[in-house]
Amino acid sequence: MRALSGKPGNKAERDRLRGQMLRIGCTTRQITDEMMRRWQFRPRQAWRFAFGLTQDEVAARCTALLGDDRTQVGSKRISEYERWPLGGVRPSVRILSLLGQIYGVRPDDLVDGLDRQHLPADYLREVRDRGDVVELRRLGPGTDTARLAPEPASAPRWRSYPPPPEQRRGSPASLVSRTPRAEEAAIMAAAYESSEHASQAETSNVGPATLEGLHEHARRLARELVHGDALVLFPEMVRTRDRVYRILEGHQHPRQTRELYFLAAAVCCLLAEASQGLGLQAAALEQTRAAWAYAELAGHDSIRAWCRSAQSWHAFRDGRAHDAVALARSGQQYARSNPASQQRLHSMEGTALALMGDDAGATRAFRAATDDRGRIRSRDDFFDEIGGVFVADEPKQHHNEANGMIILGRAEDAARCARTAVSLYARVPLHQRDSSLEPSARVTLATAALLTGDIEAAAEELRPVLGMDPQMRSANVVWKLQEFSAQLRPHARRAGAHVAELEAEIEAFRMPALPGGMT
Repeated sequence: MRALSGKPGNKAERDRLRGQMLRIGCTTRQITDEMMRRWQFRPRQAWRFAFGLTQDEVAARCTALLGDDRTQVGSKRISEYERWPLGGVRPSVRILSLLGQIYGVRPDDLVDGLDRQHLPADYLREVRDRGDVVELRRLGPGTDTARLAPEPASAPRWRSYPPPPEQRRGSPASLVSRTPRAEEAAIMAAAYESSEHASQAETSNVGPATLEGLHEHARRLARELVHGDALVLFPEMVRTRDRVYRILEGHQHPRQTRELYFLAAAVCCLLAEASQGLGLQAAALEQTRAAWAYAELAGHDSIRAWCRSAQSWHAFRDGRAHDAVALARSGQQYARSNPASQQRLHSMEGTALALMGDDAGATRAFRAATDDRGRIRSRDDFFDEIGGVFVADEPKQHHNEANGMIILGRAEDAARCARTAVSLYARVPLHQRDSSLEPSARVTLATAALLTGDIEAAAEELRPVLGMDPQMRSANVVWKLQEFSAQLRPHARRAGAHVAELEAEIEAFRMPALPGGMT
């Protein structure tokens, strides 16, 4: 049988509501009003619950405010005051004044419509006229507060703590001398609120094991995306991201919140890479923008630099060379002393400058990227700890430079850089090689061969690419082959048969036959 969760407005629900409202800056009065609205609590009970006090604690404070050991207020009597008129005992004006001091409110705030239906007119008048809590220090035990004249009109009339600004002027000494007991109660009320909020701030809905598990999920997905099927991995990336989102909806320590925003940014970067690999550039850009927003919240420069380089690459793909250069350069402010970030950004800048036809500028940028690589000494918590597709490795750098040399028409330099990238990839076990960048580097090497007019050499370099498993053919490889085809067409007149055959194979790569004889 399913266990009962308790009646509405039980202690767990009250504590949860109070904690939530305190975290968003609500006052105790607002918490009281919400408890009365949500669970139909009576006002005297709702004020106590809003402060998180027990009946024993309220009774002890009433006794302390009376200042006479012979006069005791018990917790049972507090319960009776809260239940009246549906049972219990009617609280006197004096008792309402005591409770008002504890909660920092007027006696009038502690009665509701049901109370008023059962209270005589003179009682209600006394409660209404007593605009401030009674100064009990000058009352002896047994004093009948019903006979006391109302406070002068000039007396401070606080509805809640803290008082309005005009009532906070003057020195602390003057405040204490004016209404010492009321001041003490209001100050204590503020102390209880601070203590309550601090206790909530100490709680967290996530622990070290969960955070480490999320980090491991991100690391594993980043590794698998290097040589895995993006379409297969995509749902798990979304589940990991959504789990981070759900935790962020709760409450955790600021350090843990920052770590969660870092993880949200990293997973959105993974989703951007996967979306791009699947040929959905618009989705990749949206994921990159989301990653940037989370990196801003986490204050994480490596991810911000990665996002700028990714945005620069998208601008390059769109033919917006000037935007690509500007984005790469703007990312340098986040790279600072991080050579891995600087290398990625300089490589992207060099490729974009090549598209602008700036040979000297591109050469300087690629040289700077090489210098950056030589200065990498320490591990980065994004490029290295998450790693995988984000690793700023040497083959990527050589491949970027080869792309720039192709654009500039420098065939020998392009071939040298592309061959270096391919040879470095070849050192990695086949099942761990980058399923997108390694074949892309081979296409770049084939394109460099085309620039020298060697069609047979170009076709030979493409053999491993054109034989790829259809499930592993990323949009980036298809795009590189389209660039190759553009370079191939001018050779059709001289080597028509070879060119036609190669173009047919590239077309088949782009649109593989459906399995099982399907049409």
